[in-house]
Amino acid sequence: MQTHINTDKQNTSLNSASTISDQLGIAPAELQQTLKLAGLLQTSLEIETVLNYFLDASHERVEFDGAQFDYAPMSIHLQFGQKKRHTCSYRLKLAGEFIGELVFSRRHRFAEEEMEILENMLCQLIYPLRNAVWYQRAVHSAQMDPLTGIQNRTAMATTLQREVDLAHRNHTPLSLIVVDIDLFKNINDQYGHSIGDAVLKEFSRVISDNLRSSDIVFRYGGEEFVILLTGTPSDDVVLVADRIRESVQNHPFHFEDLELSLTASFGTASLESGDTSDDLFEKADTALYKAKESGRNLVIPYRKEIIMKAANNSK
Repeated sequence: MQTHINTDKQNTSLNSASTISDQLGIAPAELQQTLKLAGLLQTSLEIETVLNYFLDASHERVEFDGAQFDYAPMSIHLQFGQKKRHTCSYRLKLAGEFIGELVFSRRHRFAEEEMEILENMLCQLIYPLRNAVWYQRAVHSAQMDPLTGIQNRTAMATTLQREVDLAHRNHTPLSLIVVDIDLFKNINDQYGHSIGDAVLKEFSRVISDNLRSSDIVFRYGGEEFVILLTGTPSDDVVLVADRIRESVQNHPFHFEDLELSLTASFGTASLESGDTSDDLFEKADTALYKAKESGRNLVIPYRKEIIMKAANNSK
């Protein structure tokens, strides 16, 4: 078998690349690396992926042991490799907008010519990184409740599915609490929606103050909230819910000259073998309904016999 190669076309491409590199004053190999990196950086809007592409390319030009990226406005902290003693740090801005800080580190000092290489390469990173930051900011905004500042129902669906999958895979406990403010409609009717909004913000803060950093609270809608507790078995989730219930009951809700007392009802459920994310939520929500039906200001854990009894009584 004979293989024919179009050498004329190949030579034309090489000559073209050489001409461009001569005009730019850089070697053809370096130009090819630059173009390859530019293409890679445009393929993702995930900050970590963009940085991985950039750091892999940078490491071919300058030796370093690790790098760290921080973007405080979104609490983003990414560590790549190992952190060492000597560093060179770059605060990245584009048109006056801060888009993060990137720090390279290694065992020995960076030479001036090495830092110049990194600075030149950063010029390729700045626009793709800005685009990724903007994208992540938009995603973050879409998943946040603008009133309370906590995550919303959209974020809950994604997070709950992920944690249910992880819990099944790793055989670890996972529990859910669904919370509803008792008689919240009366607050809106009597004091107006501005006071109602203030209540919701303060209520979400009381919940957050009683949780671990690993727990996540979501505003599901209206006066209903959902709390996701990883690594928490069924007995412990009831204790957590009751602690929050007592905190709400004992918390003075002050708004200007007005002081309100609130209570809330809680339904809890824990993941069982075969449960989907929808199953877990439905169990906790059903238990919440039972708590409201039983007089409010209660914590009711999901148990099949209790729910079946309630269903039979409603027939």
